[in-house]
Amino acid sequence: MSTHLDTTVLYIQNESNCVIDTVPFMKRNGLKLLETTCFETACEMFSHHKIDIILIELELESKCGLEFIQCLREKNILTPAIITTNDLHKIPFMEALNLEISSCLLHPYKEEDLLHALKQAAIKAGVCHPLSYTDLNMGFSYDPLNKKIISANGETIKLCNKEIILIELLLQNKEHITSYEMIETIVWRDDFMSIDSLRTLIRGIRKKTYPNIITNHNSIGYKIDL
Repeated sequence: MSTHLDTTVLYIQNESNCVIDTVPFMKRNGLKLLETTCFETACEMFSHHKIDIILIELELESKCGLEFIQCLREKNILTPAIITTNDLHKIPFMEALNLEISSCLLHPYKEEDLLHALKQAAIKAGVCHPLSYTDLNMGFSYDPLNKKIISANGETIKLCNKEIILIELLLQNKEHITSYEMIETIVWRDDFMSIDSLRTLIRGIRKKTYPNIITNHNSIGYKIDL
């Protein structure tokens, strides 16, 4: 499989309906794998690992697999998802469409069908740039699942919507300086952004965390301190 070696799949499976060959097949194709049968554990993994693709059973023990995807989408997490099922007619088409499900596979699926679905999802993952749990400096960290910063002593720091969007934009572009124009387009969207309003937003983030979390560069834009 022509995916990057850092591609990680979160596999949420039904314990009583485990497809034995799926796990070794994905590992043979160079994918890192996290496995669970539990929603709560899946959320915990999502908070602490970089996850590029979700492979999830529709018929889980106590819940529908689409419920987990719905939860992620409500948090604006667009990680590509592949649904597997024993009956394609059980998948509500419009709901799957609205949740941007990458592929649906019918048991027992062939290895080449799974490989094709994973390749398609990997392409989408490259566009989505899903964030992982990120260690910042001064003992702070960012939890992308819950959209919060955690302080060194474990305190949860709540963020307003613009603060969340700005921090995630800077993290997605962490190797480069993010321009004022890009910040205005992504964070302010259709509204006008003044330099004063941007400085006020950044000052608020610094006050909640530490002074150098976001730094200005040569009147070009800003970069997050990692």
